[in-house]
Amino acid sequence: MPARYRHQSPIAALVATSLFPLIAAAEPPVLTDEFDAFLVTRDSELGEIIGKIRPVFPNELPPRWSLIKPVSGADRRRYLQDGQADATEIVAIDEQTGELRLIRKPDEYPLEYYAQVRASNDDGYMDQVLIIIARAETPKPENYLAMFTQRKSASGLDFYATARVDPAKVDYAGKVASALLRKDRENGGPITAHMKNAGAAMVIFKDFEERNTAIEFYMHADDFHGQDLQDEEIIPDYFRLGGPIDMRRDASIEEITHLIHTGGIIPAYPELQARLEKATRAAIDDKLFRPWDGLPEDSFSHEYLTIGLEIYYGGRQHHTTMGSPSQPAFRLTRGNDVPMTAANLKKHAPELFAIVEFLFPTREEFWAEMGWSTSASSRSCGKATTSCCA
Repeated sequence: MPARYRHQSPIAALVATSLFPLIAAAEPPVLTDEFDAFLVTRDSELGEIIGKIRPVFPNELPPRWSLIKPVSGADRRRYLQDGQADATEIVAIDEQTGELRLIRKPDEYPLEYYAQVRASNDDGYMDQVLIIIARAETPKPENYLAMFTQRKSASGLDFYATARVDPAKVDYAGKVASALLRKDRENGGPITAHMKNAGAAMVIFKDFEERNTAIEFYMHADDFHGQDLQDEEIIPDYFRLGGPIDMRRDASIEEITHLIHTGGIIPAYPELQARLEKATRAAIDDKLFRPWDGLPEDSFSHEYLTIGLEIYYGGRQHHTTMGSPSQPAFRLTRGNDVPMTAANLKKHAPELFAIVEFLFPTREEFWAEMGWSTSASSRSCGKATTSCCA
């Protein structure tokens, strides 16, 4: 997902709103599809309002807010796990306003508390994750990059990784970035130049919990042009072997492409971005692409581009849909029966195929940059299925 820093800042930043026309007034509240995190320190006072939850989209029916004790796996991204401290023990939410009030001091510092936030109206409800981050003191701005002890550069991108990240996976991510930018280098490097000017960087955490609770970084990263990736999401064999259905998908291409998109493609090729946005809207209107709840509208084209690129490189070739077959996040036809191969992408989504082909190296060129054998990805990995995780 692009620009994951869009979740509310650890203090009380606003969630970006949108007037996406498909979200009508007669709808349940739509919340972020990730989480909101707020800081509590030893100086926080009982009764203090430490933050506020807001819907992503406006809705004429005011939501009613409630907190739910954390239950492992109850959230869509599975951030809630066994053994987490219960945020409902230290904060309460105002049913009408969504304001969070401190009702008990944390037992210790540092510690993270979790809960679910539910927003309800007469049309239904939606949940998201709440994280209360307890620290003895407010993190200092000058230390915001201190947690990233591994650092390297590759093709105009800086890579920052925490100590717990496998160094081999940092090297792999850098290699992916260099391979993705091969065609840009051959064309004089306009995308790379814009990324260098923007200071574009990937930040790699060990897992989602480390990322979600990295308040020391997020509090002071407003001017940091970054995109995150997790060690647990980096699966080096996935694309090399042709996207096996029994292997977790490698998120490296997706997340690195998001950074290349925002930091380099948009400023280098604004006309191409306009084409991409038009193609994205057409796919939505044709019910071939359904952005997931809580995804900001300005991220729609970013997700659409990475879906096309992963199909181009064979990452989804054994599937006919992304997400639930009854309401797919992506498919090439409404019949849900066309495998998502590069050839079918060219046939059924020619504009997306053309944009991907213009920006990125061919599969053969990408494999050569990675040092992979192209024959390895041709193995049979099973019949096409009608579901694939987004």
